[in-house]
Formats: sequence, C-alpha cells, structure tokens
Amino acid sequence: MTRTAFVDRDGTLNAEVGFVSRPEQLQVLPAVPAALQRLCAAGFDVVVITNQSGIARGLYGEDDLARVHERLHRELARLPRAYLHCPHHPNVPGPYGGACSCRKPGSGLLHQARELLSVRLQDSWLIGDSARDLLMARELPLHTIYLRSGKDPAAELAALAAAGLRADAECKDLPAAVDWLLQHG
Repeated sequence: MTRTAFVDRDGTLNAEVGFVSRPEQLQVLPAVPAALQRLCAAGFDVVVITNQSGIARGLYGEDDLARVHERLHRELARLPRAYLHCPHHPNVPGPYGGACSCRKPGSGLLHQARELLSVRLQDSWLIGDSARDLLMARELPLHTIYLRSGKDPAAELAALAAAGLRADAECKDLPAAVDWLLQHG
C-alpha cells in the first residue's frame, strides 16, 4: 500500500519570499529534489498542499499559480503526484473571499486529497514549517513533522503548544525530515 506525504510549499519546498506570483521568483531549497526522490523511492506519494491567498488578494491568478507549479514540478523531477491549493482569504471581499474549509489550518485540502486521489489518511504524513500546516491534522489520523526551515520556529512551536498539538518529529528542513521518516516512519 502506498503511503502519502503531504508537503507544504513555501518554507518547505521553496524559500519563503512572500507571494510567489511568477515562476522566476521560485527558489527551491537545497537538497529538496533529492530528498523527494528518496521519499518516492521508498514508496511514498507526495502531495503538495498550500494556501495561496494571493489569488483572493488579486496579486496573481489561477493561471499564474499554474505556471509557478509547472516550474516547481520540473525542478522537483516531476515527483509530486498532485498540487492542491486554497485560493481563499477570510478577510478579503470577492469571489475568493470569506471563510472556507480548505484554508489551512482547516482540513479541507486533506479531505480533497482523500476523495480525489484515494489517499488513506491513516497511512499519511503531514510535513510543514508552520503551526497552521500541522493543525490541519488535529482531528485526523495523520502523523506530523514540523520543519524549522521557514517561519520563526519559536512562534510556530508556541502556537502548536497553545493549540495542544505536538509534532511527531521536529527537523531542521525537508531533507532531514525525509531522513527521519525513512528511519522511523
């Protein structure tokens, strides 16, 4: 049976540089493609999950995001099985404004993956650099790995603790998380 690794995008796969609206802004983090190759070789599917409120804010459109993800897919040796995103923002008016279940920390993207890709959540891992990423798993049977590679670790770990959630592992970056997962997962 194939296991799934749900992986955040910004701060996990690529540098956290604000809103990435054009492919040339994308900066894949060192050793990430090789880490994903090892993960896939070990029998994991990779699904990228990301909040993209820049769409709701009018900073870029769905077509722009598709071009960014096309480049990311090439740079990641076409390994991710899918890219799921939330274009919404709760405080922005318009067609992408308002509350939704797919915006992290909501679990909507994970439920989409279960339905669209036939993913078994109990055989899955969630890897990200923010409390918001890991809080998606609160009431689901996923394992979690927190990365210190993007957002401020002190603030993110404090937010996790305040929510009563502790990651199954903490790692410095995605390559270290893959090492840990292949040894302990």
